[in-house]
Amino acid sequence: MVSLDGAQLYESKQSDCWLYIWIILNLAPDKRYKKVHVCPGGFTPGPNKPKNIDSFLFVGLHHVAALQREGLRIWDASQDHVFSSDLYLLFTTADGPGLVCWDGMVGHSGKNGCRVYCPTLGRRKFHGTHYYPALLRPRGNCAPGSDHPDVDVFELPLGGSGDYAHNLLRLVSAPSQRQWDARKMETGITKLPLLLGLKPSRSLGVPLCMTTDLMHLAGNLSDLLISLWRGTMECSNSDDKDSWDWAVFRNEDVWTSHGQAVKDAGMSIPGSFDCKPRNIADKINMDYKTWEFHLYIFCLAPALLHDILPERYWLNFCKLVRGIQIMSQHAINKQDLEHAYVLLCSWGHEFEFIYYQLRQDRLHFIRPCVHQVLHLITEAMHKGPPICYAQWTMERTIGNLGQEIRQPSKPYENLAEEGVQQCRVNALLATMPELDDRIKGDPTGSVNLGEGYVLLRKRDKRPWLPTGEEARIISEFIGHGQPIHRFKRWARLRLPNGQIA
Repeated sequence: MVSLDGAQLYESKQSDCWLYIWIILNLAPDKRYKKVHVCPGGFTPGPNKPKNIDSFLFVGLHHVAALQREGLRIWDASQDHVFSSDLYLLFTTADGPGLVCWDGMVGHSGKNGCRVYCPTLGRRKFHGTHYYPALLRPRGNCAPGSDHPDVDVFELPLGGSGDYAHNLLRLVSAPSQRQWDARKMETGITKLPLLLGLKPSRSLGVPLCMTTDLMHLAGNLSDLLISLWRGTMECSNSDDKDSWDWAVFRNEDVWTSHGQAVKDAGMSIPGSFDCKPRNIADKINMDYKTWEFHLYIFCLAPALLHDILPERYWLNFCKLVRGIQIMSQHAINKQDLEHAYVLLCSWGHEFEFIYYQLRQDRLHFIRPCVHQVLHLITEAMHKGPPICYAQWTMERTIGNLGQEIRQPSKPYENLAEEGVQQCRVNALLATMPELDDRIKGDPTGSVNLGEGYVLLRKRDKRPWLPTGEEARIISEFIGHGQPIHRFKRWARLRLPNGQIA
């Protein structure tokens, strides 16, 4: 899998750059994100966006194409045998704008802007050029090309349209620039993607290799919902924010109180969930991180918004939360998948009715992330749980490499050099794993109980004899009539899932 994203190296100054990494899907999801297993692919310096990103991606894809054609020769030292390994490229991931670099599509604002290339067409406002993926037709007159009938959310076409090859042929055979532009709008394709140069039998190909991205999706959904609830969403001249009964956080006192509640609730989140979210009212405009949004929206908000958000909006929101929670699992059974399908499709249908309300001046409420949610289930059926190919690995890599930069001068050159050095170290450790001197095993002073349970310090210095209710519970556990011995109490227990109680 290859993942592309942009990064800002310094918070206080313009320092955008772009990088892509290779992720080894043979490794389990709990290992592939680790620094030693991530392979940096290339770095594009900023701060200006590159005019031709393909020129930076070409080198890496050229190597992949050569390995697919010739095979990767590997020596198995345990058997003194050389074999040829076939290299497969399954998925390409990026945020919405970045995905255009891989698939050559029109982007999320186009008439056919679905990131998995389903044939559902967007709708635009009068005199507007931005298309929105609303399934339900606005009431009254519609802009030309946006008056197609309603689309049943439970019959949404699958991604990876089989018309891609035909549409691409139509585009490249356009006899003039005018025809090219017209066919570009009709097909949603803007160019020939580099991925078509890979061996077809060693790649899913375009558009099947395009995936949903749960990480950016969570961030985009958070931004959409908070903008609605705070009343900061753009309001058309024909609309009135006073009619937005869902905008409960327009009241600054309510918003401030809610932010403090988020901060206080963070004390109850297990340490394995990473850092607790900060006060969202104070920090939302100051680099509130994607993981904080994720914890807030899909963990804390359902409880904190009860009796604050009007009931129909709260119930609709809870359907989204439960559906995303199911889709964030590394293993999803059939019953959960069916349940998530009903929840997320119902959420999408209700969302259009209660927020957009089939009003043309509210079409911008239906952002691409709303449509992407509706594809999560079918994409999971074809490609596995979406958490397994989300861009959290890329986010972690950006953080790892950014921390290695010591000199403020020449930041892009330094970043590229750190990436090259990481590749060298990873290759060396893969060849000679005995050189890996990182801390292994359980922490000093801990006791491994087996089956994934580990007792962690602190611990009583002297044995302790239980009394009262504690003695009764222990007596029931070991059996009545058995003597209660003295114990040494331990402060923490690491569970098999990595959480610490």
